[in-house]
Amino acid sequence: MQVLRVGMQPRNYNFNVQDVKNSHYINKNNGLMCDTVSFNAKKVVENLIVEDLSKFDLTDCNTTNYSEKLKKIVEDLDISTYKGKNGRKIYTVYNKTNEILKIETNNKHRNIKPGFVIGKSGMYATLEVPSSKGKYLVILPQGSRLRTEDGLSLKVTGNKKSNLSFTGSTCTVNAFYKPEKTIESINDFIKMTENSEIFDGINKSEYNYSEYFHPYLLAGGFGSRLEAISYSRNDNKPSTSTPIPNWNLVDFSLLNLYQANLLDKNTDIDFCVQKEANSAVGCFITTLGYKIGVTDEGIDLIKDGKSIVPENKHIIIMPSDNITDVNLTKVLDAYLKTNNAGMMVVGVPDYRCYGGLILHNDKNEIEKFITKPSAELLDTGLGRIKYKDADGNEKVLTDGDGLPTSLGNAFIYIINPDILDTITDIYRNKIRTSYKDLMASKTSYPTMNKEEYLKVIESFWDREIIPQLVEMSKSGQLKDKNGNELKVVTHESIDADWSDVGEYSSYYKTIKNLAKDDCFVNMPAPIKQAVKNNISGNVIFNVDVKDEFEKFIGDGFVRGNIVVVPKN
Repeated sequence: MQVLRVGMQPRNYNFNVQDVKNSHYINKNNGLMCDTVSFNAKKVVENLIVEDLSKFDLTDCNTTNYSEKLKKIVEDLDISTYKGKNGRKIYTVYNKTNEILKIETNNKHRNIKPGFVIGKSGMYATLEVPSSKGKYLVILPQGSRLRTEDGLSLKVTGNKKSNLSFTGSTCTVNAFYKPEKTIESINDFIKMTENSEIFDGINKSEYNYSEYFHPYLLAGGFGSRLEAISYSRNDNKPSTSTPIPNWNLVDFSLLNLYQANLLDKNTDIDFCVQKEANSAVGCFITTLGYKIGVTDEGIDLIKDGKSIVPENKHIIIMPSDNITDVNLTKVLDAYLKTNNAGMMVVGVPDYRCYGGLILHNDKNEIEKFITKPSAELLDTGLGRIKYKDADGNEKVLTDGDGLPTSLGNAFIYIINPDILDTITDIYRNKIRTSYKDLMASKTSYPTMNKEEYLKVIESFWDREIIPQLVEMSKSGQLKDKNGNELKVVTHESIDADWSDVGEYSSYYKTIKNLAKDDCFVNMPAPIKQAVKNNISGNVIFNVDVKDEFEKFIGDGFVRGNIVVVPKN
């Protein structure tokens, strides 16, 4: 049975999941199976999506549910439309007095819809184009230009004064919280392993690791930074399209599990769906049978049911929005050979160590885990990965861009079931202390607004859980059920590449790197070739319209990091 665990608070937004097969949704309010999941959609919109600029009027734009930062951007927008010579229509979008988008069309382009997206990762122009294979969407980030042979022109200004990106802790309604899309992606992937030619050239382990390990997929994420790509097909982040036919973003993590012989039609796999601003840790805790609730002493963690995680298996936590060619079979073998592992954190060469810098001893025991180290700290050379060349000279390992690397967290974890209570206690303490700190500046719980409540419950593997487990490991406090000391260890996947595909720029760069011969060298050849087949110059095609797109451009040109996606 495939189980999807959802959040713990009643919400106001509902969607129906009755058509989703082989899955159940657990409502944490009563612990019963149900067909509807909901969440509060107020004040959470972080993307302004205009699909047809010719029919859009700013005066009709209701910003009531927009985040404050997006609301401010929209208030500074101005749009002008006027007719030029020979039936030309010219659309210009301004941010204050700065021109950020200009589109020129003529009578030949009546079936083409110009639009734009403004969100947490910036400004994107869009063109919805009809074709013999259905509609597709051309996405152009800031600094891009497009001109067709028959007169269509588009320019997205890259002016720094018009920087529209922003940060925030809320989420986007449009692409957020669609677990049915994740389930569909996973079921489609499993079917693909059985009947798609692409898997004929992909080897998987002959060893049955399912005897010892249980896969757990962090299939959440708000998707607000990737929505320029995902909204076109009404996807969430895990189900975002890729250049491989019928292959979604989550499929890369599923591929890791498949190669380790841990995923087929008979596999029990748990899905962790992120809600609101609460992190994946909080969602994972709910699968252990807990919920966050209000007690006489404030907000606390309350036991609310049974754990759906097997008690006798080690848990493999995999992300759903990362792309990596980590050999999971080697990781699992290394874990099984380590008799005292409480947790294994998979490390990869990374110049920025976004997920955390891993420092370890010669026994691979983690001595320090530094969350999102600063560039200044990494520039000191801390944790540099070194190797000896053919002549015996010691060198620093560099990435594909020639940047020196240290061991970074790949967001792949193996957890000994004996430390689940310890992880729960760390999370519980986080909730209690955060609540008390918040109450020090507030008179009572009812006065808290939504953002303040979310601030209380927000927690992260790399910020709180792993660092505290490392300190317990070093002091001998981390123990198994028999009282034996456990360690937090790492596995160095030095020959692997890894990327957190959370926004447009990282998505584009990662897909381009996938097609290179000297990057992601462990990725199966059929996968790399499928990606190569659907890249043409600076354009990535997530839909099979390469030939039609080239005819659409004609003797014109297209500049910038362009992605073409299917449009439902």
